Amino acid sequence: MPSRPTRTNTSRHTEDDHLRLLYQEATGPDGVRRVLELLARRFTGEVLLTGPGEGQAVAAASDTGRLLRLVGGELAEDVARVRAGHVDAAAVHAGGHDIAVLPVGPPPARPVLVVARRGPLTAEHRRFLAAAVNPLWLCWRTAVAEQRAERLDAADASVREAVLHLLMVGNVSGARRTAAVLRPELPDLARVHVIENAPDSRARLFPRCRDVFGEAAWVVPCPVHSGHVIVIAPAGEGGADGRRPPPATRLVRDLVETVPGIRMGIGLPVALRDIPIGYKQAFHALSVARHRSERYARFSPRGELGELLGHAGRAWAASTLAPLLAYRPARPRDPDAFELLATLLSWLEFGARAASQLKIHRNTLASRLHRVGAELDRDLTRFAVQSELHLALQLIDERPHPGAAAGAIGIDELFDRPEVRRWAETLLSPLPAATRRTLLTTVRTWFRHDLRTTAAAAELGISAHGLRKRLTRVEELLGRSLLVGPSARYDLHHALRVHVEPARA
Repeated sequence: MPSRPTRTNTSRHTEDDHLRLLYQEATGPDGVRRVLELLARRFTGEVLLTGPGEGQAVAAASDTGRLLRLVGGELAEDVARVRAGHVDAAAVHAGGHDIAVLPVGPPPARPVLVVARRGPLTAEHRRFLAAAVNPLWLCWRTAVAEQRAERLDAADASVREAVLHLLMVGNVSGARRTAAVLRPELPDLARVHVIENAPDSRARLFPRCRDVFGEAAWVVPCPVHSGHVIVIAPAGEGGADGRRPPPATRLVRDLVETVPGIRMGIGLPVALRDIPIGYKQAFHALSVARHRSERYARFSPRGELGELLGHAGRAWAASTLAPLLAYRPARPRDPDAFELLATLLSWLEFGARAASQLKIHRNTLASRLHRVGAELDRDLTRFAVQSELHLALQLIDERPHPGAAAGAIGIDELFDRPEVRRWAETLLSPLPAATRRTLLTTVRTWFRHDLRTTAAAAELGISAHGLRKRLTRVEELLGRSLLVGPSARYDLHHALRVHVEPARA
């Protein structure tokens, strides 16, 4: 008959099983916590890992409140001596517990393992603790590396967002200096892409965009729209041999396999100082891409109103914004004229989301807008006022001529010129004749009610859902975003101001 295993063999077999389980826990996710919990079960006690810094708790198992107090008081000197390498380990009896204090990793600064149990720590226990130190050290190092990587990723994202913000407010030199630290350098001529997917997919979309566009592009999670990624790429379409497909085509083809439902808007090549324009172009193109089977679209230009208004437009803008340009805060910590102008523009573009774009609290946003309205003596809740101020912000010269404001003309006179009427007709030309009058009446009514959907729908005798469907149709036909900012509704408002619908036959 086979001999029965001796008690020693049985004990060794059990210890080996515990060690195998220990290594399994150490190599799995959240290894430090899982190893400590295994030790707590093994010793029916309390287990704590203190960090390399004084009083820093890295992880604990079970209820360790009592042990934490001991480590911060009666055991503090023992823990410090073990951490510094003055002793190899310490065995203490305190609070009715046998306590072992062991180093985890090389000195001088290292975490320290503290184990306490009611009852003796046997030689077998101490052997097991000695064997547990190495895998605990490895999984602790892994956890530290992961934390550092997360911090680096967060810092990288913050710098990228800061560069985008500097570009959006016109601080090109500051953006270049900041980008030079992180790399790549910003291109002189760039094309903006706005890529959309569900917010919960952005974590996968962001690294894929970086892979496809390559090291030369700036890929930034949008600080305003949670489902968007913004790519600022060199304006060149392909490789030096001219045979590589455009980045947009490659991106949609590559990403659709891993992130279904992707849509992308692509702007025109713009100088770095015009990135805000490029972003709006890409955003408008995105509204077209949502209705296309290929799920991406390029911006279709139909002229810019600001380019037609010239010096007279800049003079009008300086006159319109003069009270705000002359504003000086009463206290040094209050926002100055530049901050108020930036806040106004962000709010006109993004609405309530401007707080996210500017990194301020919504109450701060409301306070600044109240100040802007008071300084300009304008009711910012009226859409017509918003449209005029938005145009003025597009036209304002940062260094206006001292006499410009005095000679400014009114907006009606500014728009009363043939080139502006031609611009309006070009902007509205994609609307088909069969539905043109209905669609324009819908938009005019929506504007007149200051974008209040319910009131506009009631006047038109349709439901709010029906109104939104018509506005979405206008978006699709014009190739411009209307319902979500940055929006072309201000341009559309100006176009309708000068457009005269021909009488019915």
